[in-house]
Amino acid sequence: MSKSIFSISVILLFLFSGSLRSQNSVTNTIANFDITENGTKFNFDIFTLRTSAPEFRMGNSSYFLRFVAGTFANPVLTYVNPKYTVGSVTSSYNEMQPFGYSSGKVAIQLYYNSGGPGDVISNDPGVQGFGEKIASVKLDIVALNLPDLRWDNVNTAVVNPQNESAVSTNNGFYNSTLPVELSSFSAVSNGNSVKLSWSTSSEENNAGFEVQRKSETGDWSKAGYVQGSGNSTDIKNYTYNDNQLPAGSYSYRLKQIDFNGNFEFHNLSTEIEIGIPKDFALNQNFPNPFNPSTVISFDLPYDSRVTLSVYDISGRRISMLIDNELKQANYYSVSMNGSALSSGVYFYELRTDKEVQTKKMTLVK
Repeated sequence: MSKSIFSISVILLFLFSGSLRSQNSVTNTIANFDITENGTKFNFDIFTLRTSAPEFRMGNSSYFLRFVAGTFANPVLTYVNPKYTVGSVTSSYNEMQPFGYSSGKVAIQLYYNSGGPGDVISNDPGVQGFGEKIASVKLDIVALNLPDLRWDNVNTAVVNPQNESAVSTNNGFYNSTLPVELSSFSAVSNGNSVKLSWSTSSEENNAGFEVQRKSETGDWSKAGYVQGSGNSTDIKNYTYNDNQLPAGSYSYRLKQIDFNGNFEFHNLSTEIEIGIPKDFALNQNFPNPFNPSTVISFDLPYDSRVTLSVYDISGRRISMLIDNELKQANYYSVSMNGSALSSGVYFYELRTDKEVQTKKMTLVK
């Protein structure tokens, strides 16, 4: 009798230990979605967190994700966890590899090589709470679909070196509208003006572009706005002229804004240099005629004391916009408000240490 009880106890203990082994569990997460390189690349990270108490070592594990076919292509790994690829401390793995499928799937495959014991999957949630990063993936954006990127739960498997699977919980998905696909973005300077040109190969839900500028010492600020084409599969060309800039170095970017308020930045790859003027010039005020305000600009190719005065038709000076100030060689703009003046013709005179120029303007109320 006791022998039978002992036999049953051994069987139960074996079944119970097997049950414990089967309770190894992990949580896999995709996160940190990002669109880069002027809207042509889609990036995300894959994480794994061990959620069971027993140590569980990484084996030939597969991470599969699915998406709307034709949205993405050409997966590249921009980061791999050094624990789980060639050159690991335990010498347990061959090179981690990405795979893309025309059916609308991407896979990240880890290769255990039996050369070492394998590395234990961490149970430390880390800063983001997702566990350890397995890999960072970059995909080409092929079409502006709703991608519906999510886990392929059937084919995703985190296994140990003995090919025993952990119970996987797979979190995270991405199903937002992909942004406008920018095919080119360039700039050309002429004097103290910059002409920005860009093209899109397709657009979806595109309200428009906010043009932003930043000087060497300043922050990003709005320079202007260009309306988008909404939805389009044709090439669309856009331009914006940024005028009356002081000498200096400038960076530009486009803030592409969807109708729902989502936005994406596209950066100009080079800085634009505005040099000092080559010739002295007093420019025509703008607007002209004006009411009540206008802007007077001038080009100063040398350092000098400067006086900018306004005269009425009788020659009486009625305003001094710049009073004998020392100015460095640069481009300048000065605002004038004629609210207190009567309609009529006025003259503005620019006087430097070397030259004098005068132009006419008209106030119409």
